Amino acid sequence: MKQTIALLAAAVGLAALAAPASAQQQPVQRHLVYNFSVGVQDDSHDTDASIKLTGGPTPGDNYGSGNTSYASLTSDTGTIDVDIFGVESDGGLVVKVEEHAQRTNRTLNAVACVVYPTTNTVCGDGQVNPEEMAVLRTLSPRFFDPSSLDVKHHWHEGNDAAGISLDFTAGVPTGTLVPITEDADQKTGGVQGNTLHGTDTYTYDMSKNVATELKEYDTIRRQTGVGQYTNSIIDITATLATDSVTAKN
Repeated sequence: MKQTIALLAAAVGLAALAAPASAQQQPVQRHLVYNFSVGVQDDSHDTDASIKLTGGPTPGDNYGSGNTSYASLTSDTGTIDVDIFGVESDGGLVVKVEEHAQRTNRTLNAVACVVYPTTNTVCGDGQVNPEEMAVLRTLSPRFFDPSSLDVKHHWHEGNDAAGISLDFTAGVPTGTLVPITEDADQKTGGVQGNTLHGTDTYTYDMSKNVATELKEYDTIRRQTGVGQYTNSIIDITATLATDSVTAKN
């Protein structure tokens, strides 16, 4: 199994990884359009502001300590287009994702990705926003398998040894619709240590094999230096608006 891609990479807007070439070699089998809304709140802090009081920098300079902070808030709405090309031999779903935002510079060019049943998503060259990743993560046709649930209707993904834990619980279906909740935790070590906690809900349509509604609420702490960190809250909702096929076999 491929190493689970860190949720933080998408959450903080980092560039994705090696480009899947398959998306350029297959015809589009399905086209999805999701309406989305996203809110991002960032609070940056420096707990040791190291304010220089005299001269320098030379030995003996006098430094003071302080706590500086600033906050920013961004929100937007728009659409996320997903072209589905098919499933590779290793179970990865080959897709291309493109975002069209209404108010800010969140609009991005199309990027090819491969989505695995574990929610592990590997994307090619280019930027992938958190709202795009939220839509992609559950698109594998093998994401939800009722036969693999434990007695509490639960299943677990991720890599606990690497600090990635994804716990899913399926609720009582209404027709073909299954409510699914996810509790996500991720930790990365080192000087630039980061943590993420996500509380997510999905309405999963078993006839379409995709989530038709989703809500993700992620709280992220990124260590940016000694005594410096940023807290972020990312609040995402998305609803399936257009599906080029009525159901997947």
